[in-house]
Amino acid sequence: MRASSVPDPNARRTRQTRRVRRAAYDAYLNSRAWSDKRKQWYAAWLTVAGVEPSCLVCGRRWTVKAGHLHHATYARLGIEPVEDLVPLCRRDHQRLHALIDAHPTWRRSDRRTATAAIIAALRQALAARADDNPPHRHSPAP
Repeated sequence: MRASSVPDPNARRTRQTRRVRRAAYDAYLNSRAWSDKRKQWYAAWLTVAGVEPSCLVCGRRWTVKAGHLHHATYARLGIEPVEDLVPLCRRDHQRLHALIDAHPTWRRSDRRTATAAIIAALRQALAARADDNPPHRHSPAP
């Protein structure tokens, strides 16, 4: 029997642990505490940066109501300092998570490092698409 076909006795426990953690995380994201944290983050961003926040990938305006905050680390979940949260639009937040979830290398990496690298890659891809599709310019009439 090949080693890869041997069932992992811890796999079920790992899946259960992930489900429990995910449920707790989802509850936090739907809590008043998270809503307050988002408002605190926004105020801190304005104070430090002096400008409205925007998605770090595409530059879309970030709002308390519609913007997403990505956790660069879960180490201080519930007591996150400002630097643990990264402003993203919904689309780019979903893309970032899709990449983290799809690649074991990213999942094994330090989350802050993976987040920064993926954001850089998404920005680079966005810039490359913009270079490939410059705005159409009309020639002046003779």
